[in-house]
Amino acid sequence: MQQWEHNRSLLAHVPGDYPDWLATIAFYTALQAIDALLAYDNVTANSHDMRNTTLKQTNRYDYIWRHYGPLYDLSRKVRYLAAPSFWIQPRDIESKVLKRYLYPIESSVKKLMPHPAWPAHKDVNLKNTKSQTA
Repeated sequence: MQQWEHNRSLLAHVPGDYPDWLATIAFYTALQAIDALLAYDNVTANSHDMRNTTLKQTNRYDYIWRHYGPLYDLSRKVRYLAAPSFWIQPRDIESKVLKRYLYPIESSVKKLMPHPAWPAHKDVNLKNTKSQTA
């Protein structure tokens, strides 16, 4: 859970002009949350393929998979294909990445993994892009 919190806190420090990095950090934040849940459930998933298969094939994780699968795909596109801004615009990070994918995953993980000391996650306050501050 520490890595989940660590990754999540990084989102607020990366300028919005780097939507590829914000999408990637959001993905790894979700991954750490999911890994915490899988460990809680005594499920071993040592690779992306194992994790994806487990999420796809387990009813308990259906809601998570519906949000994580597209986030996984987006993170791969922005990391490995040219022109990351083609796949996600800075103005869309909050609505199309955080609110559509990350926050629902985190909410579901918290419901499936009760913990008395869950931090109160607030929406990430993203840094402005250069174009927003000009």
